[in-house]
Amino acid sequence: MTALGPQLKPERFGRYLLLDRIGSGGMAEVFRAVMPGAQGFRQTFVVKRILAERSRAADFVDMFVQEARIGSLLSHPNIVQVFDFGNVGGDYFLAMEYLRGRDLQVLMRKLREQNLLCPVPVAAFIAHEVAVCLGYAHDLIGPDGKRLNIVHRDVSPSNIMCLRTGGVKLLDFGIAKAAGDQSENTEQGLFKGKLAYVAPERIRNERLDGRVDLFGLGVVLWEILAGRRLFRGKSELETLTNVLEKKVKPPSAYRPDVPPSLDAVVLRALERKREDRYANGYEMAEDLEKVLRETGYHSRMLADLLREAFGSDLSKSQETLSTVTPELLASFSADQVSRTDELPTASAAVPPPRRWKRVAALAATAAAALALGGLLLARGGGAKSRAQERSEPPAAIAPPAGDPMPAEPAPKPPAAVVPTPAAEAAPETAAENSQAAAKSERRHHHRSSGKRVQADRVTRGLSIDPFEEAARPGAK
Repeated sequence: MTALGPQLKPERFGRYLLLDRIGSGGMAEVFRAVMPGAQGFRQTFVVKRILAERSRAADFVDMFVQEARIGSLLSHPNIVQVFDFGNVGGDYFLAMEYLRGRDLQVLMRKLREQNLLCPVPVAAFIAHEVAVCLGYAHDLIGPDGKRLNIVHRDVSPSNIMCLRTGGVKLLDFGIAKAAGDQSENTEQGLFKGKLAYVAPERIRNERLDGRVDLFGLGVVLWEILAGRRLFRGKSELETLTNVLEKKVKPPSAYRPDVPPSLDAVVLRALERKREDRYANGYEMAEDLEKVLRETGYHSRMLADLLREAFGSDLSKSQETLSTVTPELLASFSADQVSRTDELPTASAAVPPPRRWKRVAALAATAAAALALGGLLLARGGGAKSRAQERSEPPAAIAPPAGDPMPAEPAPKPPAAVVPTPAAEAAPETAAENSQAAAKSERRHHHRSSGKRVQADRVTRGLSIDPFEEAARPGAK
């Protein structure tokens, strides 16, 4: 994605406040955003929103939904976390953790501008962290106990984030594939990923597995060490030809401080026959651990390199956050609270329990009043004696739905007054009518609440969950 300038006016997007656009590509745009809460609470996110013109293309929407599904399955310290997925006004979005640092592509470019090379231990550490999370993703087991065989397919410098705290995260599973669909369709122009980092089997349109990602990681590691591009040519055809045929020299040919053990790791990852590569990311990570011990890596090396390369620019990403005034957050939070009171969340199928109790109690009271009014009219418009009125017990009101406390039993009439048959039946009839009315109200409210909630949330600009929407009975 291409970096863009700050967006001066914050934009409301569902429950998020978009502060500035930090990137844009052919499929989506990426924003830095906050989600304000009560008492000054706010959480910073990255919101990835599919482009408006792409929202009408089924293949792009499917790809975006697939990224959300796979992202929700992955939970690893070296993989960016996906927290939310939904649709606001027809625009699909992902909300992910906000990472403070620079991606590897920007770091490599900065080092070239300064005529510097990445320290060997740092290069080995970055590759080690990516190899570990690739091993995790490739071996991930699904809910049914079967391996998902997730393949990233786009391991490249722009998708590797170097954190200013010294960590490494792999980004963007947007074109990842799970088991059952591991081939490419190059004939129809659907080849995805960056050509200079693709494995030979992808060009040959063969079935893919996790080793395709290890080839891409090998290219990345070679370029970090050598400080130059490996397969990129003047045209796409030349790039693909280089991937298939170019002779690869070890990184030590360009810098003598690369140890033979690291040369061996790089060249094994770049084997054109996948049978000769590492079987999985964990194997590659084990060899890189030996290199880290050999080269004397320590935990502050990457953070120190970022600080030396970018200086004060490393903290400039926080300037936009400081422009969010407490008044803006307070107004946004108050509006969100009022919307929350009016509407349940997208995942709720019924109103909150307190509202159920109020609705049921009001319905029961109204039903009891109607029943007593009808009884009085039937008996002559209230021509009973005052003694009879005082002696008749009040009609019992059905307890609200979900109320654990039952209604107290109606008091018995005094022995001195013998009620008529109609007076004896009145309390029971009123109770039965009120209970039936409450049940009818609940059934009607339950049937209509789901559709009303979804429609209201869309018109109010709140997010909905398309997974839940698709799973509802009768959903097309």
